Amino acid sequence: MKRHSTALIAVTLSTVLEGNSWAADYTKRAQTLDPSLQARLVGRWTNSVDRIIVEITSVDLTSGQLKGKEWPTSGPSSEVHDIVGWVSAAPVKENFDNVIPVSFSTTLYEYGTLPVWAGFLRDDRIVTMHYLVWPNRAYAWDHISAFQETWTRIP
Repeated sequence: MKRHSTALIAVTLSTVLEGNSWAADYTKRAQTLDPSLQARLVGRWTNSVDRIIVEITSVDLTSGQLKGKEWPTSGPSSEVHDIVGWVSAAPVKENFDNVIPVSFSTTLYEYGTLPVWAGFLRDDRIVTMHYLVWPNRAYAWDHISAFQETWTRIP
């Protein structure tokens, strides 16, 4: 039994270390990400609702992962937060509207909250739903707030 367990652990460890069986296969994308997405997304963005600033610093065209920073322009916190997110794409379908899906999120660790923005890039704007998850609320049904926000690039 001990030999069988040791062999099973060795095979499992080998599979995990190789990473091949667990890695995403981005060649199966609905559509390859256009290199122009980097120029369209990388930069500083803000919205008129809470006026925070998001700076997208990189877009990986293979995985679609985006990275950057988020910080408030007012309020009690002046903390800078990391953001991670995703961009995707699909071929245009006749008689359908087509946008570039975008999402990003962070942790506002000083409050214990988790904001998530999910939406799309159209022209020079990112239109999102903003979901804010609160750890403590007066009512059980009140832990998620939702807002619509439109992000514009800061020159």
